[in-house]
Amino acid sequence: MRFIGIFLLFSCLVFTASAEDDQLDLILSNISGESGVLRPLDLEILTRMLEYADKQGKTIFELLNESFLYLQDRGLRIRLDGDDLRDLNSRFELGGRRVNTLLPVEKIDHIEIGSVLQKNQAAMEVFLFEKHSDFLELGDFYLSEHFGFTGLEEGWYRGGFGVKVRYLFMSLELEALNLYEERKIAIWVQGFPRPKRWRIDPIRERRDFSE
Repeated sequence: MRFIGIFLLFSCLVFTASAEDDQLDLILSNISGESGVLRPLDLEILTRMLEYADKQGKTIFELLNESFLYLQDRGLRIRLDGDDLRDLNSRFELGGRRVNTLLPVEKIDHIEIGSVLQKNQAAMEVFLFEKHSDFLELGDFYLSEHFGFTGLEEGWYRGGFGVKVRYLFMSLELEALNLYEERKIAIWVQGFPRPKRWRIDPIRERRDFSE
């Protein structure tokens, strides 16, 4: 009986995780167009993605990572418009200051994520109107107008470029982010033997939002 109970519990957890994945896949399946072409993401689809993240308690980094896996498997690459993100930021809290240090919504021109279609592309690229800097715990973060990660895989953002962390007298490259637990990331910085671990607030619909 104990074995049956454990089996049923495990089956329930697997089914729940699979159902969550299916929800995001269903949302992203509405992206129109052929593979191998950069596609602008419709505001309606982006809204549904954030609604999904709010319902499931996902962070922006978890949402983008899961979306990348779907896009990569299908040879798709999308462009998220900064104006759309700012419009939706009035409805959704995207994660507070820790998120804004790495993804400053107020300065984002656009984000590209998905399959690498050309030699000069990376798995995820963020384009800002201007450079951004902010101090947060680990040190001063300096974001170039173009930064991102050359490779993404499940739970990982690898090959960071365009982000430096100034710690004491050193200026170090941000190398990777690891989503090692739900709503937690490990930040790997050049020269540090261990990562800095942060808890990240999930995407939430603002309580005071009204259409």
